[in-house]
Amino acid sequence: MNLRRSLVSAVLVAAVVSPAAVLSAAPAFAESASVTQTRSDSGSIAELEQAAAAAAKAHTAAVANEAEVTAEATAFLKDPQPYQGRLQEARAAAKQAAATRETTDKEAEEAARAYGTAKEEDLPKARERMLKAFEAANAATAADEKAKAAVTAAGKALDDAKVEAFRRISTAQEATKAAAATKAAADKALADARAAAAKPVEKPVEKPAEQPAAGTPASDTAATKASTATKATTASNRSTTSTSTATATQAATTGSAAELADTGSNPATPYLALGSGLALGLGAAALYVSRRKPARSAS
Repeated sequence: MNLRRSLVSAVLVAAVVSPAAVLSAAPAFAESASVTQTRSDSGSIAELEQAAAAAAKAHTAAVANEAEVTAEATAFLKDPQPYQGRLQEARAAAKQAAATRETTDKEAEEAARAYGTAKEEDLPKARERMLKAFEAANAATAADEKAKAAVTAAGKALDDAKVEAFRRISTAQEATKAAAATKAAADKALADARAAAAKPVEKPVEKPAEQPAAGTPASDTAATKASTATKATTASNRSTTSTSTATATQAATTGSAAELADTGSNPATPYLALGSGLALGLGAAALYVSRRKPARSAS
């Protein structure tokens, strides 16, 4: 009899203590989640600080490069050497070639007229003079055409060099704008992260644990014990049914029965609560059985 009462008392104590242990575990889970979130925010801010520093360094380098390129290109545009010198030399050579061509053309015309008016005995000399004049005129014409092409090539090279100088300035300016935009975005991301980290972290609302009802003294009558056990069993069954129904409803709504509201509690809490309810029911049933047997023996 004493051994049976000891076992029943142990079952009742376990049934009462289990819900309190489950409810006290929820704040611990919430605290762990808050610490993890704080560490994650700190890591994100450190990474954003590194990105902002790198962006600032890149922007400084872009500004310096733009200043250097602009200075070099501006100096070249003021005195585009050696392209300007080459163009001047080509123009001078073309001018000389044009003058030579004009002289040889005149000589060829005069030689042709002299050949046409020469006497019979002077024809060989006039013919030789005319052939030499024509050969010189042809050479001068070719040289003049070549000189003109050289002037055109030198002018094109100068224009291309100037366009390249302007292109370098534009490219440097675009690089500076892109670096400034990247720096602004990095600074904004860092500022937003710091502002978010400065806000107080909302702690989950902790519901007070329900105090278990005091146990019935062992000195009560057998009838009172039986009635109490029957009520406890009915309440336990109702609690189990309500817990199962709430869990099924939540699973149908959110798609997972293991998910809870954003309170920081452990997802296994519903199962622990269900087990505690079953333990409470078993304890009540054991108490009922232990009180029924002495009553039958006495009758």
